[in-house]
Amino acid sequence: MILVRLICSQILFVMFGGFLHALLFRRGKSQSSFWEKGSVIYLVGLGGFGFCLFLVGLLRIRFSSGLIIILGCLAGIGWFFLSSPDIGTFMGIPGRFLAFLHEVRKKFRTWSLMEVILVLGLAGMICLQFLYTFGLPLMGFDSRAHWALKSKILHYEDTFYSESFYDSERIHPQVRHPLLLPIIQMVVTRVLGDYDDRLMKLPFFLLYLSLIVFFYCELRRYYSRLTALFFVLFLVTLPLLSTPTDGGITSGYVDAPMAFYFLCTMIFLVRWLQQGNFIPMAFAALFAIFVMYLKDDGIGCVASAIGALLLSLLVLKTSSWKKRILSLILFIVVIFLFLFPGKIYSYSLSVGKGEYFESILKPGSIMKNIGRLSKILSSYELEMLLNLPHWGILWIILLFSIVYNVKRFRVQEVLFVGLTLLFYLCVLTVVFIVLPWDLSQFFAGSLGRLILQMSPVAVYFIALLWKERMSEAGEALNISE
Repeated sequence: MILVRLICSQILFVMFGGFLHALLFRRGKSQSSFWEKGSVIYLVGLGGFGFCLFLVGLLRIRFSSGLIIILGCLAGIGWFFLSSPDIGTFMGIPGRFLAFLHEVRKKFRTWSLMEVILVLGLAGMICLQFLYTFGLPLMGFDSRAHWALKSKILHYEDTFYSESFYDSERIHPQVRHPLLLPIIQMVVTRVLGDYDDRLMKLPFFLLYLSLIVFFYCELRRYYSRLTALFFVLFLVTLPLLSTPTDGGITSGYVDAPMAFYFLCTMIFLVRWLQQGNFIPMAFAALFAIFVMYLKDDGIGCVASAIGALLLSLLVLKTSSWKKRILSLILFIVVIFLFLFPGKIYSYSLSVGKGEYFESILKPGSIMKNIGRLSKILSSYELEMLLNLPHWGILWIILLFSIVYNVKRFRVQEVLFVGLTLLFYLCVLTVVFIVLPWDLSQFFAGSLGRLILQMSPVAVYFIALLWKERMSEAGEALNISE
């Protein structure tokens, strides 16, 4: 019975994602593959259902199990009526999966030894994360004392207007952080009918699987099967991302889910630069909203992406650059409107204001603490280039790729992604300069997780930098304007 309830909790996310997917494609047919469509539906549904419930909670409506199930079912009905031919996307999974296995068996003889090794390595990482998900409890401080505790209060008290949210003796003092992650966890435990800090980690594992599929499908637009598998395995074997503690995907921290959604935002913005149509921009807006509602750091991520996108459009002008800037302005307006409810809730709270930087993020504060800059830059060097147990050689490969493929910055999407990483690093630097805490102590516990937020985009950036040299002409997709 527990397994059935657990599956039902994930079906709610799928139905909501299917509704949003069909809503965006209501005027046209999706050209993506079955597996890419399925991964995007789950990714969108996970964030979209959580955001919808946040808006419901903002109206002081309690999160009863019945309400959660009804909202999910209504989304499923909407999905059916908007796109009844595509409702088989998930209804036909058993048949599609058997056909997939049959196709794999037929093509297995064409696989190279290296492809087999990469697939086995990827399968091993997936099995490892599965064991971390259900075999280990939450072990990190923030995962238990911050995110999981909030989801526990939501589970038992049905609202984020409970006094328990404002009790400084009970809850972690960062009261004003966004609530998307605790709400997602609460959906699982409410449908289960019991609070279980292991089973509520299932969305993390499925998010991990969906991102693997989606990233592979994206890379297959440019690369051979072998190269796409290599980049995917490179991403999922990043030590800090795969650990069950310290911010890894199944650790219960918000940083890895935020990093994954930030990667999705960047991929769809790149598709928009390449294709220029509405749908990639709409998906990018959805994922950007989820990034900002997972953690306040997400606002810096999205702002960096917007600034980089604007600058890349102005530096490398195309025939439609003015029209694209107007589309970007519309994107910014939509982002601001959807961020507004979260900020209304945040600023309505009378507690937790000391955790935020509004009062200290001033030019005077920056100039006063500018002497910290050398310590911050040296900390970046120690963390990103020399901390092999966290990153392997990711950042070394990135620097080499930039130098070796510097001419690729004449391509708009490459310039955009590179500037986004640079701008976000600058945002972090400014925050560290004005941070009213001891930097050594803060960096020891948090710098790795903050760098983690942009590491998947760094892997994607490396893939874009090598695209011209590594892609095979017979398999590359011509997507130039």
